Amino acid sequence: MINPVLEAIRERRSNVRFNSTPIENEKVNAVLEAGRWAPSWTNVQPWRFIVVKDRAKKERMSSVVSTVFSLAVKDAPIVIAVCVNPEKDPFHFIEDGTTATQNMALAAQSLELSTSWIGVFSLHDEKHSAERKLKEILDIPKEWRLISLLPLGVSALKETKTRKELSDIVEFDCFTTRDDHKSELEAINRPSIDIQKILEPVSVRDLQRGTV
Repeated sequence: MINPVLEAIRERRSNVRFNSTPIENEKVNAVLEAGRWAPSWTNVQPWRFIVVKDRAKKERMSSVVSTVFSLAVKDAPIVIAVCVNPEKDPFHFIEDGTTATQNMALAAQSLELSTSWIGVFSLHDEKHSAERKLKEILDIPKEWRLISLLPLGVSALKETKTRKELSDIVEFDCFTTRDDHKSELEAINRPSIDIQKILEPVSVRDLQRGTV
């Protein structure tokens, strides 16, 4: 069974290359509306969305994020920064920010636009983290947290992607440890040069090709 929502979910991917095609204000507003209607704990809606268009500011931001995402931030005509206020929701502010990000990414996909989900939240709020540096660039108050950046535009890439089968990830009534999971755990416990491959489900090459 397929419908427009499921199709957008299936087709969405994080693209790291964008062209310079401008985005109509109507589409930008539609994406932001999708973020506005995201769920949040007791409907506190603790978010603020910063729409960054200034080229110089995007240039500064691109130097802070991981190298694989730097061109996405620099070249996309718009970057949306998703901020949340932990004081309004101290227990679920991260989920609140991520659901808003996901809503906007799916809305963009439904409008034939592309996004790149860039998580910048620093778990321990490290002084020299990307989050801290980006907050300074965007003048975000200290008490607010920056969850993600969402470059928005027309993709310069066209790639496919894959996902695990439902039978590999779905359980009924209780969790069971499968043989393939046991094999991964055994490999992790063994000294091996392949450990990094096991722990990193997405390669830099896949990110560069926009397949996640």
